[in-house]
Amino acid sequence: MKKMGLILAALCSMTLVGCVSAPKSLYSWGQYPQQTYLMLSVPEKTSPLEQIAQLEKDIEKAKAKNAAVPPGLYAHLGLLNLNINNGPRAIQYFELERQTYPESTVLMDRLLNKMTAQSVAGSVK
Repeated sequence: MKKMGLILAALCSMTLVGCVSAPKSLYSWGQYPQQTYLMLSVPEKTSPLEQIAQLEKDIEKAKAKNAAVPPGLYAHLGLLNLNINNGPRAIQYFELERQTYPESTVLMDRLLNKMTAQSVAGSVK
């Protein structure tokens, strides 16, 4: 009888645990993890322009759902724009990353300072 009670209690607890739903994600990730993987491991698989288009679509979808864009996405778009020599757009994304995620201020400031230093050095030549 004692074993039957233990088995019944175990089944009830497993049933209740199985009913718990997964928590809603804090961010709307979209294709960001996959695009980051492609850029870093197999860059020949997709062009930076394709990656930019996909990530910008993900941002629009997140805004439509009133969901947060994940940290690093704007910075990633900035780097992709640097890869295609679109410095002004890269600066916009770096500044947007800094505004959206203040904890990234140090890194974004360094990238922005490096870009302005290089553009000043390039214009001096």
